[in-house]
Amino acid sequence: MMASLLDRLLGVFARVTGRFAVWHRFPMIVSVAVVLGHRVNLRRHNLVDTETDPDGQARPPEDLPPDFDTHGWRMPDGSHNDRERRWMGRAGQRFGRNVPLSACTPEPAKRLMEPSPREVSNRLLARREFAPVPHLNLLAAAWIQFMVHDWLGHGANDRERKLEVPLPEGDDWPAERMSVLATRRDPRQGAADEGKPPTFRNIETHWWDGSQVYGSSWQRMERLRRDPDGNRLEDGRLWLDERGLLPLDADLQEKRPGQELAGVNGNWWCGLSVLHTLFAREHNAIVERLRIDYPRASGEWLFQKARLVNAALMAKIHTVEWTPALMDSPTGRFAMRGNYWGLMGEHVARGFGRVSDSEVISGIPGSPTEHHGAPYAMTEEFTAVYRLHPLLPDDFTFRAAGDDRELLRATLKEVTFGKARSLYGQMGFDDVLYSLATAHPGAMTLHNYPNQLRRIDKKPEEGIFLDLAAVDVLRDRERGVPRYAEFRKLVGCRPPERFEDITDDPDDQRLLEEIYGSVERVDLLTGCLAEAGSERNWPPRFGFSDTAFRIFILMASRRLKSDRFFTDDYTPEMYTPAGFAWVEDNGLKEVVERHAPALAPLFADARNPFFPWARAGTTPGGTA
Repeated sequence: MMASLLDRLLGVFARVTGRFAVWHRFPMIVSVAVVLGHRVNLRRHNLVDTETDPDGQARPPEDLPPDFDTHGWRMPDGSHNDRERRWMGRAGQRFGRNVPLSACTPEPAKRLMEPSPREVSNRLLARREFAPVPHLNLLAAAWIQFMVHDWLGHGANDRERKLEVPLPEGDDWPAERMSVLATRRDPRQGAADEGKPPTFRNIETHWWDGSQVYGSSWQRMERLRRDPDGNRLEDGRLWLDERGLLPLDADLQEKRPGQELAGVNGNWWCGLSVLHTLFAREHNAIVERLRIDYPRASGEWLFQKARLVNAALMAKIHTVEWTPALMDSPTGRFAMRGNYWGLMGEHVARGFGRVSDSEVISGIPGSPTEHHGAPYAMTEEFTAVYRLHPLLPDDFTFRAAGDDRELLRATLKEVTFGKARSLYGQMGFDDVLYSLATAHPGAMTLHNYPNQLRRIDKKPEEGIFLDLAAVDVLRDRERGVPRYAEFRKLVGCRPPERFEDITDDPDDQRLLEEIYGSVERVDLLTGCLAEAGSERNWPPRFGFSDTAFRIFILMASRRLKSDRFFTDDYTPEMYTPAGFAWVEDNGLKEVVERHAPALAPLFADARNPFFPWARAGTTPGGTA
């Protein structure tokens, strides 16, 4: 009752204060209350269910061992998390929405290409010169892709439907046309779907369950547990080679020589390779720790419990380290760490445990599970605001971890797919990790989209190229994500009435007007990036816009609050005392120190592991 009353008060407070100023203009304590109120209002109005007949999809995987513990372990396909609606969050379930279905109708054909996504890419998104984020390191960019691969994937596109993107006059595109395969729509439509917008299905589990490491099926998980000869590791470990590196993906060696195997290994680059390697090693370390307390446990039990612990540790790192690094203001840090430990803070939580069932007081982990009126699912709008490609640089410099001497310069294309693995033949794993931790990501702003992603040579011999920036714009339109002004209105933000309301930069105001004509036509991606030039719409020291932040507020909490393994079942009994302590006592610094101990002095003084580390040969200290 008290929690419900507190929620109502916070929701009203956020609506009232929003009439006068945006949340980050208030003093910190007031700002935190407003952010919590926004979350209440978003939970009430912006969780929209798209499932119409899910029950027939709750069958257990046919190849699952008969003694698989569906209560105490995470299911490979994500089912059985919710004990009553076992299909919820399962791989293959529909994406939900964060706006009303009435606002989700895809753009009609004649407006789908207005303005041309390629023109938007050329004039508004293309990187003019690299604009870095000085207070972050490149691990921050790798981390968010690592997480997104856990949460969602739309799968292979529809080869039967091509979208023709108009090329502006004088464009230097290397082909006569730009054809983009449409997103594959949900093939399972019933009478209950008539008159509703099209739906799309998530090929990964929707849960925060480490599926980027472990896969979203039993078959994928099994591949990760076998050596190159096909022999299964029966001791609970993931297979790594003698250097502690990932196995190669045998299915892709002809197409992508050197491509490493992981639960999800699409859009691979050296940053993903480093993080996947670290957390595969971490899985094996957890197995060895559990084996001490449970020497007679089966390899399957050790594997699945280690997976449970590893997934929770990754969720904790994201919540209390990555997110505060991207929201590096007192309000941002306090609010996001409050998601995990509540207003009482880490020290009270660690010293006394939960003092209340309220997530506001004691944080979400260990609080009661709650779906807030809609079955848990990743959403199309969440997908849209997580288009963070400007974080990637076009060029990389690799340096020796021991003395900081330059080892290699490479372009983004030269560190992707199988070429990422080749780096370990030219330098050590520690050198690659160190190089990422001492370099900066790009800023989420206009004119900073990596140009090497704006011309991807898919099949150049057949004239097939890809402009990922144009595709990002197109995907939101074809999936029915509202454009910027409408989106802001639907998530409780003040919608822009003039281009001056989006950005303070007069040159960008002019460009936006030339390209879009009307403020109502500005794409969500473009508008969010343009906010970097707006004092009102860009919170201080944030890595992304206030518009995107509204979805982050909602979905970051939801990923924890809906998952019983983070709520009702986040207990020493479920995780084992040793596993529970592993989550509570560790973060990214401890993971790196365990698997790359020589690097420990370089991040010892960094307030956050996603801030730049000290350069080798310099005195640690003075890092951000």
